Amino acid sequence: MVSGQLRIDPESVATAGRNLAGIAQRMADDVSSLATAVGAASDPWGGDETGSTFALAYRAVRDIALDAMDSYTEQVGFAAATLVVQARSVAAADAAHASSLYDVTGPPAAASGSGG
Repeated sequence: MVSGQLRIDPESVATAGRNLAGIAQRMADDVSSLATAVGAASDPWGGDETGSTFALAYRAVRDIALDAMDSYTEQVGFAAATLVVQARSVAAADAAHASSLYDVTGPPAAASGSGG
């Protein structure tokens, strides 16, 4: 069993999630550009038997690679969204716990001029 404390700054986690979402979007844009470039209609390898065999293998590998990159991009986007959701969850839990403490003990004493 692991003991100890984990301290999380919800705003930092949410910021990291938003930054990661931006990276995921750039990845998606880049993969889309790559798919356009490698999926061009021209067949530079020619239409003979050797060229046709190469084209078949090339397209299969290209499709697998693009699918893998799409999947990875989707996973990064999911991680980004999860960070933001978890940050909100931690902040809400902290607020709820603080509120329940205040219900029992009252809010922290404000600094007053009571001298002392």
